[in-house]
Amino acid sequence: MDSKRTARPVPLDTSVLKVSPVRGVVFRLLILLAVVALPLAGQVRRDGDVDWNRYYSSRETRAIMAAWCRKKPDLARLMSIGKSYLGNDLWVIEITDRRTGRPEEKPALYVDGNIHSGELTSGALALYFAGYLIRSAGRDPRVTKLLRTHTFYVRPKFNPDGADATLLRDISLRSSVRPVDDDGDGVADEDPAEDIDGDGFVSLMRIEDPDGDRKPSSEDPRLLVRRRKGDKKGPFYRVFREGIDNDGDGQLNEDGLGGLDLNRNFPRNWALPFRQHGAGPFPLSEPETYATVRFIVDHPNITGIVHNHTSGGFVYRLPSASDPGAFDKEDLGTIATFAERFTELTGRPVRPSSTHPTRHRYGTLISWAYWDRGIIGWVPELWPGIGKSRLDALRYQDENLAGRDFIPWKPFDHPTLGRVEIGGLRTRFLSQNPPPELLEKECAVHVPWLLYLAEQSPKLELVGVRSERRADGAIIVVATVRNSGFLPTHLTRRGYLSKVQRPVAAEIEVEGAELLEGSRRMDLGHLAGRRRLDGMPNERTKTFRWIVRPGVKGGRATVIVSSDTGGTVRSKPLQWPRDD
Repeated sequence: MDSKRTARPVPLDTSVLKVSPVRGVVFRLLILLAVVALPLAGQVRRDGDVDWNRYYSSRETRAIMAAWCRKKPDLARLMSIGKSYLGNDLWVIEITDRRTGRPEEKPALYVDGNIHSGELTSGALALYFAGYLIRSAGRDPRVTKLLRTHTFYVRPKFNPDGADATLLRDISLRSSVRPVDDDGDGVADEDPAEDIDGDGFVSLMRIEDPDGDRKPSSEDPRLLVRRRKGDKKGPFYRVFREGIDNDGDGQLNEDGLGGLDLNRNFPRNWALPFRQHGAGPFPLSEPETYATVRFIVDHPNITGIVHNHTSGGFVYRLPSASDPGAFDKEDLGTIATFAERFTELTGRPVRPSSTHPTRHRYGTLISWAYWDRGIIGWVPELWPGIGKSRLDALRYQDENLAGRDFIPWKPFDHPTLGRVEIGGLRTRFLSQNPPPELLEKECAVHVPWLLYLAEQSPKLELVGVRSERRADGAIIVVATVRNSGFLPTHLTRRGYLSKVQRPVAAEIEVEGAELLEGSRRMDLGHLAGRRRLDGMPNERTKTFRWIVRPGVKGGRATVIVSSDTGGTVRSKPLQWPRDD
């Protein structure tokens, strides 16, 4: 399939889909086999670049990242952090200049995408950002400096199963492909929308009905608009997603593939499905969300999270999935600073994810990250869409895309509804995601802000290490460390109060010498950043010392200062000759 356009997915075998008791299993296997069988379309050029005006499958995405890692082994490493529901690897590409330090000893930004299946732009942006970092290393001074001092963990396909189901099979589902019995009939996923006319698309069906709630638009009769109260001038239609009544219950498409929402499955303020649809049976019940939490906990150097979605053309900020009144005001001030910069750099607005004490989402990633890890997270809703209405989108695709996203209404003999018409405007690559021709431009909008977020992390610097010999031959070692970053080493007030970030630690490694005074490893507490928080540690700089006695052959020592979030810094070895 050529995914550069809104291209035709592999046609569905609808005869298989009608086997209700086993349809869910068979259908998922068909998806998996289709993905495995597809040839790799993503080709990495010699300069490490690819065609950014196309959407890539999970397999293509992995191949692109693997090619980068082969070309730049000192810069990029690919790792699987777990398996999806269907057993696909959950790939993260780790990007940093390894010549300047270990990845885990540098502050890091985590960027992901495609947790929701149809939000393909979010995964495209994550991949684009990884590629931008790799191809800019050694060329762009800003990126080169960042890669020397920071690490980036980029995960384009949070949910590879669902993303491929949408991209390759034109299936509409919220998130995970795990079977869910949406209609409560004891069988899961047995009645999906499906391509019954064999044109490769799952479109709309309309049937003329004097009681219908839709009618042709007066501005363009190809579009259907909502019928106004008292309107008696037809024709009027009922509208359905394309499909049949697979389970014979008199309803169409009421139990499609999956039904679980991975971004409602995180453990902080999780709620049962009766309150939060799609939450899953228990927090972290899904392998994709469990792997995420495990990865973030195992990488305490992560100082920020960007959790990409579509659409709307804005960014959701904290608070999320909680009562806004419970949120710390100091932390809101930090968030407001970053949010203001988002608007300056992208020209797009910022919205709070939660605005009501109880009417809010439950179990989101950025809520868990803040309350349980003290990390500020963001949810960019990429792609503002085309114009202000479906009519604008219809006209755009007429004039610029050769009309490819509108399927003319055509008659079809439906097995239960009788004569219907199938067609309509396909909005997946107009409203939910940009047309591929506009994809690179949309991704590029967000890169400056992502770089800015990485630059706001804590950052330790050794600003002075000296030694002097006392009259008795002992050596006094004095060192000074400073947090030159914007954020404190505890990131947020929440991070400090919950004690999830370890304090800054100083250590001395001695060789051929005896430590006389001072612990080999000492706790320095947290260091403030350029942004100071009321009631929190306010010192950005700390000085500390040890006393050592060199052996008869002299000695040497190295000072190491480390912070989970601010990185690890080492002094050059201090050497003392034998005291004659």
